[in-house]
Amino acid sequence: MMRFLQWLHRWTSLIIGMQVMIWLITGMYFSIAGHRTLEAHQYRQQTHFHDALQSASTGTAMVPLKQLPLTANTIQSVSVRLVHGVPQYVISTERGTEYFNASTGGLWHTSAELATQIAQAGYRGPGRVSHVSAVANSDELYGWQGPGYRVNFADDLATRIYVDRASGTIVDHRNRLWVFGDWAFRLHFMDYSGGRNFNHLLMVSAALFMLWFVLSGLILLGRNLVRGDLNPRQRPSYLAFFQQHEQPIASACGGGGTCGLCTVRFSASAPAPNAADKRLLSDSELAQGIRLGCQHRFDAKAKVSVVNQGAQQLNLVLQHKRQLSPSVSELTFTCADRAEPFVYQAGQFLQFKIPTADEHEPLRRNYSFAAAPSRMPNNTFMVAVRSMPAPKPGLTPGVGSSYLLDLQPGATITAEGPMGEFLLTDRNISQRTQVFIGGGVGVAPLRALIQSELKHTPARPIHFFYGARTPEELCYEQEFRALNAQGVVHYHSCVSEVPEDLESTATGHDKPRMVHELVEQWLAHQHPNNVDVYVCGPPAMLRATLAMLDQLKVPAKHIKFDDFGI
Repeated sequence: MMRFLQWLHRWTSLIIGMQVMIWLITGMYFSIAGHRTLEAHQYRQQTHFHDALQSASTGTAMVPLKQLPLTANTIQSVSVRLVHGVPQYVISTERGTEYFNASTGGLWHTSAELATQIAQAGYRGPGRVSHVSAVANSDELYGWQGPGYRVNFADDLATRIYVDRASGTIVDHRNRLWVFGDWAFRLHFMDYSGGRNFNHLLMVSAALFMLWFVLSGLILLGRNLVRGDLNPRQRPSYLAFFQQHEQPIASACGGGGTCGLCTVRFSASAPAPNAADKRLLSDSELAQGIRLGCQHRFDAKAKVSVVNQGAQQLNLVLQHKRQLSPSVSELTFTCADRAEPFVYQAGQFLQFKIPTADEHEPLRRNYSFAAAPSRMPNNTFMVAVRSMPAPKPGLTPGVGSSYLLDLQPGATITAEGPMGEFLLTDRNISQRTQVFIGGGVGVAPLRALIQSELKHTPARPIHFFYGARTPEELCYEQEFRALNAQGVVHYHSCVSEVPEDLESTATGHDKPRMVHELVEQWLAHQHPNNVDVYVCGPPAMLRATLAMLDQLKVPAKHIKFDDFGI
């Protein structure tokens, strides 16, 4: 629950942070632009309507009120004004406001010519009238129902003046700068309908998001205070302690409690497992006093050891590079200045220390062994590294993969290992069919596991299902096809994309499909209790495969997976 709360809190903070940036930017624009720019009144000429006494002084004869064709019996107020030299009655009744020509007694009528003259009288800019059009309403005006006229002026701001036909008055000015200001208002008030209404559903939702953000932040703050995370003298986690003291310990999530690799064993008085321990460790591991090192604080009195006791710090020299596919390379290393043999098991991995500006805090990246120890000379091993280019311009490519792939033969690098428990099932316990499911560069540990199984005579039945995006991305394809021809490995490959210019028969694949779909088709004819399954690949492929295995009732204890996408 707390993990979900953290996830939701982070995404809420991102949404709120984006809106706060919008508020800051639009607020600065309002301050710099000024109210005349936002109102589009740069070229507005103030006009004053004259009252009844001024109208009378003109000597213009006005029709008595009783002769006007009023639509209501009750008059609430009466005023007289001059509109471009013509007296006008403005009469307010219970039905609304009516306008009459005080000289003729008829309803007021604003022609296009008169609207143009009225607009010119309210304009003091350098432009001339370029176009006059009748309009019923306009999205640029709020609350005005029309009809009326839009008078366009040919000036540097593309000014347009709206004149109301019923009253002959100028409704408002609009121009090019007003459009920018209008969108700034929409963004600032989160009102994209343009109604300039602060109390709307989106704003209410934003307020609720803010409330949730504050409450969840208080809950997380309380948890951190209880745990002492904000105490500058707080004891480090076991993960941080062992890393600071140069004792190899695996980690792929940086202490976030999501990868489950930084396992430590308490000899006595193990702390109660928390939610991350229970989620990522088995019941038998918990019973043995195994916990996640990142989830528990260092205690000098406790007797704690790293589960991966065989891990060592290694000084490596790059011997050889080989391109396996357009995006994956095989790197062969030897252990420098090492007399005793380096021992590892198929399925394990090394944690490479990628140098950074802070030499005391290197980046740690995990790469699995791509070959079984029996296939390599002493103190020599290989890993497969996938290039991680920037997803789009402006973003950083994969730091670890870029550094390793830039190394040239003879270059040195430090690593820790071996680590990991992604190992073959004990042959003394299981003689079940060994099913390997891989995607992309996930082939590396699976290849090592398959090679390790093949050294036994007889080997258990092996089925290897391998998928990639395109045929060119299938690593070690010829090697596995040769094993398939020999009958020692049943190799099944598929691709999710087939180039349009190639026929499916030319690629050796009948149609594009995902690897878990290929496995599902085969497993449907097998008994789920008769297989041991090993899965390694990209996160999406891993999730889909594990869901498929669960649906087919393959026992969880028969499934091992390596989640290198954490």
